[in-house]
Amino acid sequence: FSMHDYGKFRVLPLNRVAVGLAENGKIGALNLLFKRHLYSISPFVLEILAAIPETIPVQTFSQLLPDRSPPSNIALREKDWVEVDQMVCFIQSKSDLKSHESGMHVKTEYILKQLSGIIWPSVSEICRWYMERAMEMDSLSGQLENCLSLVDTGRRKGLVELQQFYEDALCFYDFVYSGEHSNEENTSMSLVSWKQLSDYEKFKMMMKGVKEDTVMETLRTKSIPFMQRQAHIKKNASSNQADATQTSVDTKQESLLVTWLKEIALKNNLEIFLVVIDEACKDFQSNDFFKDETEATEVILECLYLCTLTDRWNVMASILSKVPLMSLRYKTLPVDRDFGLGQGVQGFGSTRTNDKPLDMRSIPIHLKEGIASASIGNLEERVKQAEGHIESGRLLAYYQ
Repeated sequence: FSMHDYGKFRVLPLNRVAVGLAENGKIGALNLLFKRHLYSISPFVLEILAAIPETIPVQTFSQLLPDRSPPSNIALREKDWVEVDQMVCFIQSKSDLKSHESGMHVKTEYILKQLSGIIWPSVSEICRWYMERAMEMDSLSGQLENCLSLVDTGRRKGLVELQQFYEDALCFYDFVYSGEHSNEENTSMSLVSWKQLSDYEKFKMMMKGVKEDTVMETLRTKSIPFMQRQAHIKKNASSNQADATQTSVDTKQESLLVTWLKEIALKNNLEIFLVVIDEACKDFQSNDFFKDETEATEVILECLYLCTLTDRWNVMASILSKVPLMSLRYKTLPVDRDFGLGQGVQGFGSTRTNDKPLDMRSIPIHLKEGIASASIGNLEERVKQAEGHIESGRLLAYYQ
């Protein structure tokens, strides 16, 4: 027992005492303060919890972390004879006792209960605290496990608003500690830096360094689930915005996978492109690579014309052979591009987008079958055109 420390404890506001305990990692004493003096420290609960060192496991103080509402069961001592309504009215009438620090010696837990009750932060403030504290923990100590545990605890306490942040942080954790990405460059990246990346930049980071024998596993276990999750979030956000503004939702935005495939085609990485297309075109009902056969065919055609190589005609022919022509004959295909012979290898195809897309809803039912058939024929014609271009290139290379 220390007289000096006890005397100092008596004159300090309880919120400052709690911060000191938190900074020193004295979770047991802090837990006691939360149980017996919550009315005094509730306005400072987030500040107090932020003072707990980043290296202390979250499980040791998870019971102190806030949820949507304050605790309902608060342990208070027996009420004293002076803690009555008349005393509450007297304190309220004294302006010099209204502030927290000036009235701390007379404002007991019972009096604070009658004066103000528990002052609890709003749900948005609590969620913001969880996210900012998690990023701060990672920046200061690199304790990603603690970051995830902190946000997961908040999520389990009913803060569903943290779900998206948690999934993003979990994705970052998998990215940093997965075998193919655990190098110095990736382990030096922080959660703050990861949050600042666009969805496509994150997708590219996940696919960084993949090879022909690893690309499908990375896509299935990491990249495709990430793409689907982000697409679902954007769809919900767009739907909510459309409902608010009474406008239609644009569903024609290309997926992260399609953008990445175009990029690797532009970099002439045809071997990886072939592996992905071969797997994606096997069974459209059981995989989530493309929306349908139409999108797969469009991507194959466009990516072939993005390639600038003049010595990979066999690989190009293999890629084109994956086009699901038989399945296409049972689909209604929109016509929005036309390919024609240009200059050089890239000039084999040029893109033209119609100013006014065809609205199938405005067409009588008896005409739709004919339009669908014409559309399918147009896409098949474009595939045959591409086959001709590849065969011409192969013959030209042979004679050269």
